[in-house]
Amino acid sequence: MKQTTIRYKRKRKTNPWQRLILPGIALLVIVAVCLVVFLITQTSEGEPAVPETGTSAGAWVKNDAGYYFNDAGEPILAATLKGIDVSKYQGEVDWQKAKDAGIDFAILRCGIGSEWNGEGEYTQDDDYWERNADACTELGIPFGVYLYSYATTEEQARSEAAHVARLLGLIESPYEELPDYTDKPYKLDYPVYYDLEDTSITGLFPEEMAALTQAFFDQLEEYGYTGRQGIYASLNWVRARFDDPAFDPWRDELWIARYSSELGYTGTYSMWQATYQAPGADYGVQSETVDIDFVMEDLTMTGITDLYGKVIEPTFTNDTYKNELSLGQKGDKATITLNEPAETDGGQKVYWSTSDSDVATVSKKGVVQAKGDGQCTVTATLADGRTWAECVVRVGDITVPIYATGSLHGTITDEDVSLADVAALKAGNDDAILIDAGGSLQGSLPTSLTGGMDMTSAFAAAGYNLQCFDASDLAFGTERLLDDVVTSSGESLASNLRDAEGVPLFYRSTSWNRNRITNGMNAVIKSAGKRIGFFSLASLGNSARASDLTAADLKQTASEQVAALRAENVDAIVCVVGPDTDYTSILNDLKDLGVNAVIAGGTAEEVSSSGITVVPAGGGLDAVGCLELTFTASGSVTAKASQVTRSTMTAARSAFDDATAAAYDSARTALDSLETGDESVRGQKLFTFEEADRTISFGNYVAETYLNLALADQANWPSDYAVMTPAGLAGGVTELEEGDITRGALLDALPGGERVQLVAVTGASYLKLLNSGTVTETYTESLLTKDVAEDATVLLVTDTATLRGLSDQGYTVLRDYGDAFWCIRMAINDATNAFADVFTLPEAPRYGVGRGDVTG
Repeated sequence: MKQTTIRYKRKRKTNPWQRLILPGIALLVIVAVCLVVFLITQTSEGEPAVPETGTSAGAWVKNDAGYYFNDAGEPILAATLKGIDVSKYQGEVDWQKAKDAGIDFAILRCGIGSEWNGEGEYTQDDDYWERNADACTELGIPFGVYLYSYATTEEQARSEAAHVARLLGLIESPYEELPDYTDKPYKLDYPVYYDLEDTSITGLFPEEMAALTQAFFDQLEEYGYTGRQGIYASLNWVRARFDDPAFDPWRDELWIARYSSELGYTGTYSMWQATYQAPGADYGVQSETVDIDFVMEDLTMTGITDLYGKVIEPTFTNDTYKNELSLGQKGDKATITLNEPAETDGGQKVYWSTSDSDVATVSKKGVVQAKGDGQCTVTATLADGRTWAECVVRVGDITVPIYATGSLHGTITDEDVSLADVAALKAGNDDAILIDAGGSLQGSLPTSLTGGMDMTSAFAAAGYNLQCFDASDLAFGTERLLDDVVTSSGESLASNLRDAEGVPLFYRSTSWNRNRITNGMNAVIKSAGKRIGFFSLASLGNSARASDLTAADLKQTASEQVAALRAENVDAIVCVVGPDTDYTSILNDLKDLGVNAVIAGGTAEEVSSSGITVVPAGGGLDAVGCLELTFTASGSVTAKASQVTRSTMTAARSAFDDATAAAYDSARTALDSLETGDESVRGQKLFTFEEADRTISFGNYVAETYLNLALADQANWPSDYAVMTPAGLAGGVTELEEGDITRGALLDALPGGERVQLVAVTGASYLKLLNSGTVTETYTESLLTKDVAEDATVLLVTDTATLRGLSDQGYTVLRDYGDAFWCIRMAINDATNAFADVFTLPEAPRYGVGRGDVTG
């Protein structure tokens, strides 16, 4: 056996410091390596990916990179699946061709309205429902359904649920005439959508419509439906109604229709109907075009949690325009929540960033912390870079400017400025609100022609958020005004204007494409994360009530409206008063109620003694009122009044940014179009005029019409004048030419843009008019004599142009009967069977002095 010798090395003697330094160096090396690895990791993972979208393969089509593109050639990053929605109007669909064309799913109309009650003919099942549902089932095309609703009561909503349940095969109809699908119940991969778009239900308030929706789905569940529940509506509808919390159960399954290159919605939803003009032949439908829908997996900010702020609680607004987070002061915090699941639950990593870390920072978990006063944008982006969401963060005091017009008297433009300049004021500040305080519909020649619709259309063109109407705006009648406000872009208020039953005039009035419903009394407008409540104090004028408004009436209205707005958790309250309303006696009451400011449609100066800010807004286009509401970190609200003059508005044009210039140009184009439309209206024929053997002039007829308006209204005169007989005078009237009379010709024959009023004047003023030779008097008994004492009181009904000639004499307006042109137009309308018959002037009475060929 070989012997092995084991040799030992002698241990070298070492310095004790070496025993410390060497491991330290090794540790430093390890730390350095880890740091480098960390930095490399942070560099590679510190930013989201940039999607390689490739190029467009055509509108609404997926390209080779797997991205859909819109009609502008831009990628729709959030779109993951494409489908079509069909009804009987698409005819017989070749579903195999649709599937081959890249359709991932389908939404089928199953029917419209309620279930059959066994009476009459029933045609409310979609004619192609069974064919479409069977074909999609056979080919494995996932599908959902929608029912077009007409329900205005919960009973009707439950009947509509029964209709859907039968078509899905959940229940059998008691009537053998209806098809039975219980032997082949359909399995849905997509929701049952409740289609809320018919004009019959646009008069419902949001909470009422949500209650009907709840009744529909509750009933559907009772029939055994366990699938997803959704709502279909247009983007305008969503913007006008969907912020009501009653719709919360269906926010995640919202199917929005907006035919545009992008949806532009920041709330939660699941599907976008992007176009109705895709070529039908490409998708196997018989109709010329077909709707295209996309399942959208968009990143959405859903709210805030973990609030930290000792002074003011942050507020978060998640709506269709932008997300806003307000933090009171440095140190306040809030965590923004998203609809993306956590990474541990299978979601993507989210990258957070801020545009200005001096205003607010944001952590990797979405915790926003205020650092200093100002505004910045916080952005959340998914790791794959496909979708992102933004939130405007404000720290410190917030100022919301409210621009207000009033007493425009039908004027939308003049030589220097127009409502386009007013639109630019709003566009120059994203937080600005634009309102009209009243007295603006009548007084110009164009509005005489159109009955005031030009003004409400002009308000829409300029982007008004709110219109408050005064009694003077009722010159063309309440029905006409109710029709016209549909063209408005915002809500319509007139708290004191009510019908004979006491219902506010604008209760359930519609505007903004019939999607916005107003209660006619108050409105809440959201700006900069704040909820600002408005209510109006309109003058009574010639509304259905006969009594005059008193300070007690105004105070009562204010008290009721403030209470209603408080219940809606508003951050500030603004009272808007019409140009004819004497509100000065209740300013202290308004202050005591907690009203923050008053916007007056007249030209009153700011009233400081009451301690409440009053903004005069009745300067027309010469001076636009401005109210600045500042919300402080301590929770208080301050108000400041100013005015924007015409010179300021014209000078501002040279400094417009792109957004402001675009708003100005858009409004200017719309206003020019309205003026062009006026010229077209001028040429429209109204009636045919024949002279015949007349014994009075057209001027006599006009004066007599004025008089009849006043006499018919005698019950509403102030009691001191109720027993007096008025005189009727017509100024500035020319004779009609025989033949066809157009709107323009009638307007030219009358004091266009003027109003008819009953006034009390002195005898001296009355005699001055009679002797001027510029007016035509009526053939009435009251004018048999001109023997009137100069110091007597005389009732006179005439036009405002004539009355301006008495400005140095003075007169008291008792009643207002509206636009002179429309007074005569409607009188001739009534005399000619709605212009169907020829118009001739009536004969003068055959008795009395000055009445034709008088004998005996």
